[in-house]
Amino acid sequence: MARPPKPWLKGQVDDLVSLPQLDDTILLQELHERYKLKKIYTYVGDILVAVNPFEQLPIYGKEIQAKYYDSVKSSNPPHIFAIADQAYFTMVRNSRNQCAVISGESGAGKTESAKLLMRHIIHLCHSGTEGQDIEQRVIEVNPLLEAFGNAATRMNHNSSRFGKYTEVNFDNNGHVVGAKISQYLLEKSRVVKQNTGENNFHVLYYVFSSPKAQALGLTSPRDFPYVSTTPGLPNAARMYSSVVQALDTVGFSPSEQDNIHAILAAVLHIGNLAYSEARPDQAQVSSSPQLVAKISELLGLNPEELKEALTAKTTYTRGETIRRTYSCELALVCRDAFAKALYGRLFEWIVSHINTLLAPGMSHSTKKNLLEIGILDIFGFEHFDRNGFEQLCINIANEQLQNFFNEVRNHPVVVAVCEITHITTATHAHTHTHTHTHTHTHTHTQIPGLSPPLLTPAVEKYKQTFASHKDFAPARTSEPCFTIHHYAGDVTYHTEGFLDRNKDELPADVVGLCFSSNVPLIHQMFEANQDGQPGKGGSAGTMNTARKRAPTVGHQFTSSLRELVAKMQRCMAHFVRCIKPNYEQEPNNYVDEFVDRQLRYTGMLETTRIRREGFSFRPSFADFMERFGILAYGPSAQVAPSAETCRTVLSKSNVGGWLVGKTKVFLKYWQVEQLDKSIKLYHDNAKTLQKLARGFSVRKFVRTVRQKRMEQLQQIKAFSADLSRTAAHYSNLISSHAAEDMRRFAAGIKPKPAAPPKPRKSEKELKREASITWWREKEQPKGAGQDANGQMLDWFHGIISRQEAERLLKPRFIGTFLVRVSENRFGYTLSYRVADRCRHYMIEQDTRGRYALRGADKVCNSLNELIEWFTRHRINPEGDMLREPCGQEINVVTGEMECNYGELVGGGYKPMAPAASRPLPSLPSRGGGDDAPPPVPRKAKPAHLGGGAPPPIMRDRKPTLDSGPPPISRATKPRL
Repeated sequence: MARPPKPWLKGQVDDLVSLPQLDDTILLQELHERYKLKKIYTYVGDILVAVNPFEQLPIYGKEIQAKYYDSVKSSNPPHIFAIADQAYFTMVRNSRNQCAVISGESGAGKTESAKLLMRHIIHLCHSGTEGQDIEQRVIEVNPLLEAFGNAATRMNHNSSRFGKYTEVNFDNNGHVVGAKISQYLLEKSRVVKQNTGENNFHVLYYVFSSPKAQALGLTSPRDFPYVSTTPGLPNAARMYSSVVQALDTVGFSPSEQDNIHAILAAVLHIGNLAYSEARPDQAQVSSSPQLVAKISELLGLNPEELKEALTAKTTYTRGETIRRTYSCELALVCRDAFAKALYGRLFEWIVSHINTLLAPGMSHSTKKNLLEIGILDIFGFEHFDRNGFEQLCINIANEQLQNFFNEVRNHPVVVAVCEITHITTATHAHTHTHTHTHTHTHTHTQIPGLSPPLLTPAVEKYKQTFASHKDFAPARTSEPCFTIHHYAGDVTYHTEGFLDRNKDELPADVVGLCFSSNVPLIHQMFEANQDGQPGKGGSAGTMNTARKRAPTVGHQFTSSLRELVAKMQRCMAHFVRCIKPNYEQEPNNYVDEFVDRQLRYTGMLETTRIRREGFSFRPSFADFMERFGILAYGPSAQVAPSAETCRTVLSKSNVGGWLVGKTKVFLKYWQVEQLDKSIKLYHDNAKTLQKLARGFSVRKFVRTVRQKRMEQLQQIKAFSADLSRTAAHYSNLISSHAAEDMRRFAAGIKPKPAAPPKPRKSEKELKREASITWWREKEQPKGAGQDANGQMLDWFHGIISRQEAERLLKPRFIGTFLVRVSENRFGYTLSYRVADRCRHYMIEQDTRGRYALRGADKVCNSLNELIEWFTRHRINPEGDMLREPCGQEINVVTGEMECNYGELVGGGYKPMAPAASRPLPSLPSRGGGDDAPPPVPRKAKPAHLGGGAPPPIMRDRKPTLDSGPPPISRATKPRL
């Protein structure tokens, strides 16, 4: 009778492979118990399972990151940081490329896991100041691509609608030197149509929060059909700011950002174009001319040519020009195709430009010598009520990843020791079926004139072709559809729109028009299509019917997918399985049936058995000896890799249960960790020896230097003594000669006294002169504190002290402000009045010359723009805002303005308006509220001067945001 397994504490086992007993029920229960304990990460051998908590957990701080720095995996709890740590240091030590495959269904947390993985890899690099710029850019790419490539679906509020493979490049020291992003299959159809309960791409809502929205003609999402299903996102303004910050950090110029805004606005306006029939099958644009003009202005096109391109198609064949008008239905299709093409090509350009900015000057030959870590964040398996072409491509990609995950190479030893069940075979069969699916769709896509009504025979032929395949099932309804048995379940695909989406065709007239745009970015986006490939929008003037047709979307996608899998096969892979605990995306809600379905279709239990009984690590003899040969033969031995030498290493390492095949060594995951521990001991000892050797070398060098120093000191001492004696001799000689001269010329003319030395300037005066030079050379050419005509703005002041600024502000309204040039540094200080005192904020400049208020997030390209921003927005949580500018003082005797910035601009500068030309107002009355300044004490004149009230000393003009009441001046003499 078999002994019962030893009991264990539920939810306390970090690696489920180590459990004495494991089946479907125990696997599910363990994950559930750990989830209740907020332990969302669990190991299954060398695989990390991550259960999405749908809430923020305090497990990602810097103190947690410090624990996962070159640590043994079993020494810390399971974590996404451990995968990053293992991938990074394995790459550094073994000089081998790594990749992390993050999989799971939509909403399981793949994108967040990818961001955390990237964040910890960048933390481990600590490249110093040189690499910080590239590292920060790599981090900021995530929110940028999420805005343009993610959307809210019923399964996930932030669903990735494209696949992304990020390659981070490192030098041999493990420092980041660049990155590259590959994107796959953006769901462009979402731009023009979304399923019920789903949204468009995030950025099409964010753009309404732009300060330029009014100039772009953007009023409200309700006014634009492409985004009218959702009135707007609650955090759109905040997210828009983060997108702009990401664009700045990554390196997009202001003109490029303006072009991006214009294209997004044009896409939204295109959705408002309406058509009517001038004659049967002849559509005309019925929208207002202002709408067409706005779209043309944003895209740099001719309005009349735009209307022609969207209502008719021109073809050239055998020297003959044929123009065919569209029906209203086809015109709407052309309109939507134009919007999808604009957005899709903009997204491709953004990714391409990011790659250029993240790898400056990196050539192909340079990249060959670099190491890399790839992170795959791709769409999860999807099964909706109605599934189309995009769902077919997405699910094929997941089949390929499942195949890659479960791949076991054909080797006699593996088959003998670990019997792999039907997973590999079934997944291969699925992939084989899907490849033929795309081939079949590609073939029918290339047939000219095959429209949706003619698609039914094509579907019937497809059904006949795959009728006998066990993973294919024809639909039992009259609708044109079919069903495929995926690893995650059966999915029925509706073929409506299959061919159009597979062709992704844009009329040649539209492409030719965009190619002639006077906006460089639009021209560049459509330039690649001027090779004349039909279906991808060749130029109308160069088309002919004999040209080779462009590859379809499905064909391009499967080719890219094969390249991706081949690339990952050349890397050492690390797997993260993301699990979604409930459909409603709620925290603290673990639905066993929902999780069990995911565990079954991902084959987690079978994977656990493979990881426990099988050999997940299978290096070649050469790779094994390069990594572990030192354990038996020492660091300097030259040993040929063979089965015998590998056995020797394993025998001396006290590792049992391994196998050696014909060309490879087969190890279990825990055996690799044990060997790595032994290797780490060698590395630690090597570091200790290096430390001792360096210390000995330095100490020896220091002794030598000290000995030389003593010799030099003795030489200097002897030389000084000789010099002192010689100097004393000549000093006595000169003294005697001087005494003789005094006696000889005592009665003569006394010598002319020497001119007094020029007084040396104080440190304060030198700093002031330096500040004046800085402002004239750096700031004045940029227009700091000046209007468009070069006149100084009211709020700008010269080099004045903090006390002088407070003297000017205290008698003013609350919110009165001025900007002064700092006394002790190159920069500015913002001073403004609050209820009981004045506040002062430093204005700082970054390395790119942009301005920011210390403690505030807003960054502006000019000083004037920064001040203008804070007249409309709060400075701090207390609600302080800049309301009235504090102008220059006016001399009550002369009536002239006393400009304290005169030494900055020079003596020839004249103020914007002389003091005499402006009427002088009376002071505000008492009781004017908190914003009123304190009353000015009136001092009676002497009787011989006539008494009476003193003359008015303030200008009589209404306070505005651009000009405020000037400060009260202290006149040197009273007016008589």
